Amino acid sequence: MRRDLVISPFGGDARAIVDLAVRAEDDGYDGVWVFDHITSLASLTAPGVGASRDPFALLGAIAARTSRVRLGTLVANLHNRHPAQLALAMDTLGDLAPGRVVCGLGSGSAPSSPFAREDAALRRAPAPAPERRERLGEYVTSLRAIWNGSDAVGRYATDGLAGVVAGQAPPIVLGGGSDAMVELAGAVADGINLNTAVGPRQAAQVARARSLGDARVRAGELPGGFEVSLFVAQPVGAGADLGVGEVEVPDGVDRLVFLTRP
Repeated sequence: MRRDLVISPFGGDARAIVDLAVRAEDDGYDGVWVFDHITSLASLTAPGVGASRDPFALLGAIAARTSRVRLGTLVANLHNRHPAQLALAMDTLGDLAPGRVVCGLGSGSAPSSPFAREDAALRRAPAPAPERRERLGEYVTSLRAIWNGSDAVGRYATDGLAGVVAGQAPPIVLGGGSDAMVELAGAVADGINLNTAVGPRQAAQVARARSLGDARVRAGELPGGFEVSLFVAQPVGAGADLGVGEVEVPDGVDRLVFLTRP
């Protein structure tokens, strides 16, 4: 079972975030993720206090000071960048941390989510879930097209776009908690990070994601495999030991991602 940290960016202390990521590698964690928010209004604990931090500036600094941990966004908000911009950022990060990058991607906040405070401040109206998933599917297809030397598609369509990426495409992991997101990830992505609560529904989603992903692996569509991970909302300890306690884990999970703050 792999163990990762996802580090909250709110509060504005970029150096502390980078230092924590280095410590996580030293303590044996397998990966480090960061959120993708423009403003600390998205913070669940202290909305509007301090600032947020740019995920790719953080990941670049972390890449320069680590050598082993996997690095990624949990999750990049599709509303914040055109697929070409995200591909550029991920490809650049891949130069700094070869073989260690994963593209965590999400459909944006629901209208009822506390994260919608950020959308409201930016005058963005969160779309209903089916529309956001449709956008996400087009976004993933566009990312893969850009890495294959083609144009983005659908609402993200480009004309003769070239020279964006030079390296190999990273795995794409979708984040979410709905059954429909499990189906989408099983159809188009390389993995899913589930944020549903522990219980029968989570276990059923893990089993379904595992089944869909493994079928594509057997069909030769995913030579790198399909990963199922869980977002664990309980923060790890703030003391000398980054211990994670005990977590109930359904069969079929490859990775746990623990929330923490610097």
